[in-house]
Amino acid sequence: MISFLDKMKTITKQYDLLPKLLSILLAVILWANLQNNQIDEITYHIFPEIKNLPQNLVILEDIQKTKITLRGKKEYIKSLNISNIKLFIDVSRPVIGKKHEYLIRIQYNELLSNIEYFLEKEKINLTICKIKNKIVPVEPVIFGEPSSQYKKGIVIAEPQLVQISGPDITIDTIKSLKTYPLNIDNESQTLHVQVHINIKEYPKLYVSPDTVRLTIPIVPVTNLASLTLPIEIRNRQNGINYVLKNKNVVVYIKKSLTNVELNENLLVAYINGAINTYEQETLNLPIIIEKRTKVPFEIFTYEPLETEVYITHEEQ
Repeated sequence: MISFLDKMKTITKQYDLLPKLLSILLAVILWANLQNNQIDEITYHIFPEIKNLPQNLVILEDIQKTKITLRGKKEYIKSLNISNIKLFIDVSRPVIGKKHEYLIRIQYNELLSNIEYFLEKEKINLTICKIKNKIVPVEPVIFGEPSSQYKKGIVIAEPQLVQISGPDITIDTIKSLKTYPLNIDNESQTLHVQVHINIKEYPKLYVSPDTVRLTIPIVPVTNLASLTLPIEIRNRQNGINYVLKNKNVVVYIKKSLTNVELNENLLVAYINGAINTYEQETLNLPIIIEKRTKVPFEIFTYEPLETEVYITHEEQ
């Protein structure tokens, strides 16, 4: 070992290597220092966190990711990862019921003390609404036709009413909720199907329950008797003229459940003319069927279920 060191000393002196080795070492140190002092940048796309939103309020919009660029010395940038960066929106002072600008901020931590950051956008427009609850009926959506010589009866949803919760400006527009469509093409027997309620078009809406059980009666037409009724107009409004597209409705009754002669004294069909309109327009109004007798029989279905009504106003 001693002889090796002696040889190295001799070689170093003979070729004057010490200054050269020191120069190389200094160059390496300078290179490492320059590398660490180089400016670098990194970009992330991050969902801002919502802070201080009261429990009785909801944000109408979906919050999108925000682009943030961080710039600083390479050694600091290397120490970052997406879990170190937090963006937030403080909504402790909300403006209720209309769009308003809120600041997007970065949550400070020690890693950011030597780094610059740039947000693609520093503000966001949000609509903050009160949460409202409501109970609405369910409308089954059925398409297709049963097999030839079969007829579909009145569809029953269980439960018939569901509770909805969400932004008040959305809840106020909802009078009923529809199910996802169910195809009954070529069916020849009664169906019992669990279907989901369709809330796709309503942002931030919650429904309970979110499924209902539909009963779709389907029987041979030979088991049915039919009765054609004129459609009356009840609760007419003064100064309004009603023109019905359909003057009559056909009611189907199960033969096995009646031994009486079918006539217009058994049933009445009508629309409710109590409407609030001040313009000339066409409305789709439901046709209502009521029994006029206590004789037990079952209304299987009727066609059509609603009719167009052309509304005009008498000149004063």
